[in-house]
Amino acid sequence: MAAGLALLLVVGAGLVAYRRLAPRAPPPAAIETLASAGADAEKDSLASIASAETKARDALEVAGLRVRFPQATATLARIEIQWADALNDQASRIGEKNAEDPRVAQLQTQAKARVKSAFDLLSPAVKANADSQDLQLAFADYYRAKRLPSSMNRYLKDVKDESRAALIQGLALAQEDDGAEKAVPKLKAALAANPQSARIHYRLAVVHHALKDETNARAELKEALRLSPQHERAQALLEQLGGAAERK
Repeated sequence: MAAGLALLLVVGAGLVAYRRLAPRAPPPAAIETLASAGADAEKDSLASIASAETKARDALEVAGLRVRFPQATATLARIEIQWADALNDQASRIGEKNAEDPRVAQLQTQAKARVKSAFDLLSPAVKANADSQDLQLAFADYYRAKRLPSSMNRYLKDVKDESRAALIQGLALAQEDDGAEKAVPKLKAALAANPQSARIHYRLAVVHHALKDETNARAELKEALRLSPQHERAQALLEQLGGAAERK
């Protein structure tokens, strides 16, 4: 009987230890903060991306180290990549005016650092959460930013969220010299699932501009600015197209 009691005590202690050490679900406050980060990221202005990054980090901090929260890590990594996209946009715009401007190299260096930061977040997270669709998407986006389509597609092949995969595919095609036309249907598919995304409207505007379709480029820019009035790159491109007076 004493042996049985001892066994029960050992099992009970083990259960208590397991409950203390086992990964926990994220608290509601962390989930709400992460949702707010995602909403800010969709606005896509420099200020809103910065806000999204802060909130994603806050969500991870609120959750704590023992909480299994791969979607927060994935969101933060994709925000880092979004930063890189924005910095590269700025570098391209400056480079079009003056390729020798030292700011071009500075912005490109900052963009590369953001992409590396995304990898540093994702690499340990995906080892601990190999089945996370959010991390798979984020790693695909990382390889999209690195311009490694075969690696990107390897991470996308098991992703079930077709609209989010379409966004990454569309962004990848838009990076190619002759990919703008193929990017349009992918970005439109992503937009259909997320019509309030200023980021996607802006990316569609960029590919329409590359295709010399100024009518649709202006329309997408105006919608991006309606959703995110502080979107600097959309405003700059609209002014370049001579459409600033038509915004209202």
